[in-house]
Amino acid sequence: MQQLPDLGKHAAGKPDPWAKFRGLIWWQLVLSIAPILLLPIGGAIGGAIGAAGLFANLSLARKQIKTPLKALAMLGVALAAYLSYLLITALLYNLLNG
Repeated sequence: MQQLPDLGKHAAGKPDPWAKFRGLIWWQLVLSIAPILLLPIGGAIGGAIGAAGLFANLSLARKQIKTPLKALAMLGVALAAYLSYLLITALLYNLLNG
């Protein structure tokens, strides 16, 4: 009789999509997810900038830095994502309607 493959959560070769978020404190999760909220606002441009901010904040959350400095750095990344989105969309608007 043929054995069926294991299709459970921990199947070999099936990566956990939430592994990067596991083990983070609540405020690290909030600051990590904050940039990706540009996706519903800005479409593809907002999603690309938000994803870059999300991965940057996840990287910062895993570093061994003092907590206040880590929180400020993660907040700065989120703020930089929103400001860069505004700058890029303003430049594109002026370029297309200029």
